[in-house]
Order: sequence, then structure tokens, then C-alpha cells
Amino acid sequence: MARTVPVVASETPGQFLTGALWNAGVKAPADFLLGSGSNGVPRFKGYASTSQSIASGTTDTPITLDSEDYDSDNGHSPTVNSSRYVVQVAGTYAISATLAIAPSATGNRKVGININGVNARGGVAQGSGIATNSWAQSVYTEQFCNVGDYIELVCWQSSGGALTTSATTGFGPMLTVHWISG
Repeated sequence: MARTVPVVASETPGQFLTGALWNAGVKAPADFLLGSGSNGVPRFKGYASTSQSIASGTTDTPITLDSEDYDSDNGHSPTVNSSRYVVQVAGTYAISATLAIAPSATGNRKVGININGVNARGGVAQGSGIATNSWAQSVYTEQFCNVGDYIELVCWQSSGGALTTSATTGFGPMLTVHWISG
């Protein structure tokens, strides 16, 4: 179920501070900003624990995120639409992604952050393939999202054949989504 950001109460002079006013005007916003679990700011960090084959082509391939470090609002399922984090609280989000893909000097590589299937503004990095090392890249963007919008880490490559993503701790596919403001 979607949550909303608590609103700090506005009080008039001479009004007595009651427990209800304190809880609504001070405690609820503080719990949201400083809390943990589903009581705090929405946050997600998911990653791929296994490699994924990326076909050579012209379209983005969503990356399967089968594991999570945390998911405060249950916006991600490791088994159903596992490439997607679905926004549960509207607001501006800091979104970052990392991905490495197998060595190949042929063609180009791209890593991106998609919102509802479209590249997010500033959330794409592209470069030439590398013959002797994995091609690794991170991207970051900030984006306003509504409840129900979905965020994905995507990859594209044009080597002429399938390449696999890395599944190592340092370079494996990873997506983080952190709420920063309403």
C-alpha cells in the first residue's frame, strides 16, 4: 500500500501542545526522516547475484535484480518483474546504477536508468567496448516519480554477439533508489 509523506503541522499562537499535536506535527515527520524499515524514508538497493546474457542489438535489456540489500516499502519483487522497483511514495528520488559487461573490443556498451521504460534524463552512460577488461560504468540521476512509476537498470551492447554481465560484488549490476524530497 502506498504511503504519503507526513506534513508538519502549523499551529497558532496560544494553542496548547497536546500529545496528538506533538505526534502529528513533530514525531511523525521525524520518524519518516529518521526512522527505519517501512517507517522511514523510502529506500531500495537491489542487485544481480548471477550473470545475465545481453544480446547484441538496438534495444535496452532490463537487468534482473534477484537479490536485495534493503527495500523499505516492498517496491521490488525478486521473482515477479524482478528488473523493476515500483515507487510507493511520490517524490524526488536519487537513483544510481552500476553494471559491468564482459570484455570485447567490438561495438559499444550502454548502461542506463529507465523510468516507465524510457531513459531518465541524465541517467545514461555509453562507451566503446574494451578488449582485455570488463566494461564497467555507473550512472546517477535525480527524478520525480509518482506512485506506481517503475525504475529499471538497463543495458545495451553492439558487439555482434551476446555478452554477459558481471556478478561480482564490486561491478555486478546494482540499482539504488532513495527518496530525497516530496
